[in-house]
Amino acid sequence: MAINCHCPDSDIGLHNSSCDYTLESIPIPLRRRPEAVVEAAYSLLSSLEAWGRTDEHHRAETPRRFVEALQELTERQPFNFTTFPSTSDEMIVSQDIGYVALCAHHVLPFFGKAHVAYIPSEKIAGLSKLARTVKTLAKGFHVQEELTAEIAVFLEEQLEPRGLAVVLQGRHLCMEIRGVQAEGVITTTSAMRGVFLDEKKGARGEFLSLIQRH
Repeated sequence: MAINCHCPDSDIGLHNSSCDYTLESIPIPLRRRPEAVVEAAYSLLSSLEAWGRTDEHHRAETPRRFVEALQELTERQPFNFTTFPSTSDEMIVSQDIGYVALCAHHVLPFFGKAHVAYIPSEKIAGLSKLARTVKTLAKGFHVQEELTAEIAVFLEEQLEPRGLAVVLQGRHLCMEIRGVQAEGVITTTSAMRGVFLDEKKGARGEFLSLIQRH
């Protein structure tokens, strides 16, 4: 999708074809020329019929706020994943972790709860790190299935546990407010690693029972 932004020739590496930018080519945040992104946002928003029906006092700062909202929803802030030595071999569960992500196909939010469990091998995570991992990795453009797997891969690399389970439950506005308009549908995805893959060992059943009971 091209956006005609009417700005001077870019010297910042954006795709430039008669000053038409694709959404994919606009880096966010754009440190050297943030005004170019805001101008591109204005071009996009003002191309919509509804823009002309909105009071100009309300829309004066809308392109800037639009860009800032995208930055807030997509920028990942670095954090230290703190771990501690442990001899525990009991399951650790953190459930009902709220998250918000943007749909990679429609750039509309999907949101819900994440449930994470692991059985330690030699180390445990700091209490807040499971929630911080979910919230941080959710920043960006995703499909829920791949976000679930990404969280699992990251935690497995950090913890090297005997087993790991990640379940995401999400409501997708791209399906609720457009298209089929199926309100309230919850999509559930899971990623199981290690002992959680073996139903005979009981970890999988115990985890699913815990999050269903809550």
